[in-house]
Amino acid sequence: MTPLQHVISRIDQANAEDPNLILIDGIPRPAELVYSERMSAMLARHVPDASDALQMAVRAQHLRRWTIPRNQFPMDRAGYHRWRGELKQRHAEWTAAILKECDVSDDVTSRVASLIRKENLKTDPEAQALEDVACLVFLQHYAVDFSAQHDASKMIGILQKTWRKMSEGARRAALEIPLDPNVRSLVEAALKSSMSPARKGIPLCDVALILAAHGDRGGDQPNSTLLSHASALSDRTVFKSVSSGVLRGEPSLEDVVIAAVEGGARCLAVYPMFMSDGYFTSKVLPQRIDAMGLPVDVHFFQPLGSDPRLPGLMLSLALRTARERNWLPSAVRLLVVGHGSKIGPASAQATRSVSTAIAQSGQFQSVECAFLEEAEFVVDALKRLKETPTVVLGFFAGDGLHSAEDVPEAISESDAMAVYAGSISKTPELQDLILSAARAEFGSAPPSA
Repeated sequence: MTPLQHVISRIDQANAEDPNLILIDGIPRPAELVYSERMSAMLARHVPDASDALQMAVRAQHLRRWTIPRNQFPMDRAGYHRWRGELKQRHAEWTAAILKECDVSDDVTSRVASLIRKENLKTDPEAQALEDVACLVFLQHYAVDFSAQHDASKMIGILQKTWRKMSEGARRAALEIPLDPNVRSLVEAALKSSMSPARKGIPLCDVALILAAHGDRGGDQPNSTLLSHASALSDRTVFKSVSSGVLRGEPSLEDVVIAAVEGGARCLAVYPMFMSDGYFTSKVLPQRIDAMGLPVDVHFFQPLGSDPRLPGLMLSLALRTARERNWLPSAVRLLVVGHGSKIGPASAQATRSVSTAIAQSGQFQSVECAFLEEAEFVVDALKRLKETPTVVLGFFAGDGLHSAEDVPEAISESDAMAVYAGSISKTPELQDLILSAARAEFGSAPPSA
């Protein structure tokens, strides 16, 4: 067995001792063993390239859970949180002991324990992936039993809390996995009623829309694409105001936020012009705004790259580019280029997710990914099939050096039969996508008197 298989086998041996049995296809099986198998199966679908550490942590998330029952702690909210904290600590310790017995390195052992404890949940993509998998398994396999134990209003509250824990990618996956019909109706009811009552009563003409971005790192006209979208949306006169602010450079995020509040907005709607739900969107952006102590409600949308309508826009742009070259799309490779990262997997995962969605249309010969900061690098992907007609499409939120210079330079260096469609961030259709997201969130409340 591989080291990973050895660890999984030892975890399964421990969970097979669970005296609580459930029927699977008419056969009684240990409940926690079944749970761990379901977790691994969901991980394989949700994160097919998961690291060994993440696979171990997912398998061991409920390791010997039956030994610490809920009734050992006070049956109130404080007792519940003490129980959950104790579980995470014990699961991590017991798993670490198994890993040491299997001669797993100290670094990997520490990493697995950290994931099980869900440390740095909002900034660690793998910790979030574990949380996503647990939520998806709950929705598919266990929510139906919960719904039988609670009334509809209580269950809707549970589902809303579950939804808030999940990344945008996991939320899309939750709507695609097979759910019990009653659970699906409750999920739909939970999502329909999850809008903040404060936002329900605020019309868009009282909302300041802020397009927030990292900031282009150079180029002839830094942040020109961002400013163009803000200007076009402002011209539609739907919002109280529309502005754009960046975390690095000008116009600064803080300056545009202050201007929006001073302009009389009753609510700020912050739309992150980022391609993945990573460190900047989950931590830096909300922390920067929270630190300002604003007197109005602030709503954060999911980032641009997570919008389920984005793959359709990318497909349209790629098809248009191919036809401009008189290339038959079914004979063309589409190469989606993302930033990638040497630090975390969020950027690459987002790029692969959108590529998979585009590939489902079946209109291109193939749809592949390449990256600027990790393998497979753009120039290598182009050289590998340099004689194949290739449309290159940038999965970037701006049009700075990455889009305007790095990708064209890679195409030139590879000498491939390739044409660059540009970055999806430049397409004017993004404005409709942003406006649609705002209308879905705020509804159609009448203007204030």
